[in-house]
Amino acid sequence: MKKVILLFLSVVVCTLVTIVRAEESESKQNLLQNPEFGLRKTADPEPGRSILYWNTDRWGDVIGGNGEGKFRHQSTAKVVEILPGKRIWQFATLPELGLKAGDAVSLSVNGYQEQSGALKARLCLMLIESADGQWSPADFGMPDKRTFARHGRGELVRSPQKETSSQETEKEFQLQLNGLKIDPRFKEQRESDADFRNVVGVLVEFVNDSDKRVWVNSPTLVKGETAAKTAPTSSRSLPALYQKIPRTMQKLTTGKPITILTLGSSIDRGSANPRLYFYDENPDSSHFKEPLTEARPGKPAAMKQLIAERMGRPDLQDYVGWSQHYFMYTGRLRRELLRKFDYPVENMLLNVMACDGSSIGESHSGFKAYAELELPPNPNDNGHPTGKSWQELYPSLFENGKKPGPDLVIFGHGHNEHIDRPDEIAAYEGAIRWFQRHYPGVEFVSCMWIRDKGQPNSMTEPMQKLCAYYKIPFVDLGQLIIDLKATTNYYAMAPDGGHPAAGSHYLWFKQLEQVFEMPAEATLPGVPQKQLPPRMNAYARNWEGTMIRFEKDDTRIVDGRMMILEDAAFNLWADNKREMMQLLIDGQPAEHAGHGRNSFASPNPRNSTFVHGRLTRGDRHIIEIPNKSARLSAVDCKVGLKRQFYGVDAKGWQGKSTVQEFESKWGAPYGERAFQLQPGETLEIEVEADELSIAWLDDPAGGTLVVEVDDKPAWSQPTNQPFTDSQGRTHFIENRRGVLGLPFAKHRTRLQAEGKPVRVIGVFGYDGR
Repeated sequence: MKKVILLFLSVVVCTLVTIVRAEESESKQNLLQNPEFGLRKTADPEPGRSILYWNTDRWGDVIGGNGEGKFRHQSTAKVVEILPGKRIWQFATLPELGLKAGDAVSLSVNGYQEQSGALKARLCLMLIESADGQWSPADFGMPDKRTFARHGRGELVRSPQKETSSQETEKEFQLQLNGLKIDPRFKEQRESDADFRNVVGVLVEFVNDSDKRVWVNSPTLVKGETAAKTAPTSSRSLPALYQKIPRTMQKLTTGKPITILTLGSSIDRGSANPRLYFYDENPDSSHFKEPLTEARPGKPAAMKQLIAERMGRPDLQDYVGWSQHYFMYTGRLRRELLRKFDYPVENMLLNVMACDGSSIGESHSGFKAYAELELPPNPNDNGHPTGKSWQELYPSLFENGKKPGPDLVIFGHGHNEHIDRPDEIAAYEGAIRWFQRHYPGVEFVSCMWIRDKGQPNSMTEPMQKLCAYYKIPFVDLGQLIIDLKATTNYYAMAPDGGHPAAGSHYLWFKQLEQVFEMPAEATLPGVPQKQLPPRMNAYARNWEGTMIRFEKDDTRIVDGRMMILEDAAFNLWADNKREMMQLLIDGQPAEHAGHGRNSFASPNPRNSTFVHGRLTRGDRHIIEIPNKSARLSAVDCKVGLKRQFYGVDAKGWQGKSTVQEFESKWGAPYGERAFQLQPGETLEIEVEADELSIAWLDDPAGGTLVVEVDDKPAWSQPTNQPFTDSQGRTHFIENRRGVLGLPFAKHRTRLQAEGKPVRVIGVFGYDGR
């Protein structure tokens, strides 16, 4: 078996190369981004310490500038000085580079060094690891006794790389590395194989392997067997996605404290199978790719020590709860933003709301708690170790005496969204609008692991349309997953078929990273995201309102299994001792409302038993768990926007109908007093709204309720029809029906009874602007 070499490790396989002078131009495109070494915009007073689209291990490892005149043939491009013992690199996936199996790439770079052999140029393929056989964490003292294929463990690995340096005494020179072949070898299968080469990308790296100064200029990566002798006139484009998060970039580039809320499911928070362990990543070690410590330790001391000592990040030991929070794509993003913008970690809060099994609809119940930091730091709840308060961890975020709201929300959940079809996108749009209403100026990014792009129910196209409509950056990770299948065994990327491993989280992060690349001399203006434009999906309005909770002992919950909803979207938690449950809505089986296998004795802000929001607004809706052994633990209901209730005591009613009290058997959702509207009588009221809902009490002796709005017939409704539950019992109870599609204005509502009396409880008015 050929030994692969770890990402970013300095073990090399030297290749004979030629040191040449730059003499002639070539027409090939430079596959590197920013080969001119343009600077990144930051708040630091020392210019040049952060290079756009290039990576370093630490802030300040390099200095961008004019090279102090060291290059005789230097163009207008900037030069990068690499400090002693430091490096700078650029990685890109094969699809981004436009490369496929059988292609070759070649590298050239101009260098200047004060010591012979100081500058080393490296070019290699990056692979997802694959070895023979299976392994179990239990073999290394971990509690997880499951068995897994030996692929996808830990970070990407280097294929034996090409390397060169200048051993000549002349200080200015050019290095070339020619003909790196793209040579994947794999089958798509769950079993691992040491002969597989899961090729995902290309790494270009320049290292100062001395205690003297080194400069590089005009690096060029071209497709073909031979390197370009001089830099091509064109290079790979630089996406300007930063334009779409102007407020976030303003904070990052001025050093202001910032709060990032990352949503999602197990995929997003790195709950992979196997878990995202810290592995021994030294290919020369006899313990290569063996886990170093438990991924979710009961005692945080071992994790803190590993992060501080093994990973060399003592600054993060109070900010990373489990190993998966270190390796998940947004955890990687935080680490890179700290480097790029020279931030102290206490100024950048990464609040991990992502949770195993969670969908965006379920998350609506937790938005307020997470946005307002109501849950204390905890690994499972938000990705932080226990022991310190938010104020202790992030003091600068509390300087104004208030809790910080989210500045940036990163969408996840890409593959769990199977509720409310065909309008599941409404829960996302409702989330955008909820955050915009409560935290003006908040921005969003979508970079979701969607592995089913192109399938009928994939979220890719709806999410792309939603982001385009709200001017939100959309990163099409689904297409990258499809394209990488041409050179990689997908089961090495996601060993269980669904959850990406650590190397895949690195690929994911590298796509998201590009959203935050802003040139120091940026001339493109920011493009603010749309704030509360007209809705794209009609059902989004159901998800926008305030969530209120009804506990199991509330009188609104009937027989422990039934309830009249507030409006048209809800989460519910039910306990059936882990037995499967069903959900009925208005007496009919609910479709796309969840699987019903999760039993909860109490509410969970990120997971529920059932969730739904594709209901008609203004109408009465009743939920019921028909399983006799099940009991509702709690129900969260969205209350429609700016809802106002005009009951019998409200001012403005015109009419002579008498008022009588009644006893509600369902917790009095609309009160317990009603007009006795007799045939021939009229009740009128003027309500300012864009949607109305008329409430009444069904009665075996009830007549027909006739409704007019602004002198136009709206509907007529018999009021003698009971609700029949799953046991066949009939209930004459509170009811209501909506009048939708109105412009926001004062609307005169006229109510009449036909045939027999009608008990009118009142009118609801909504303002959805």
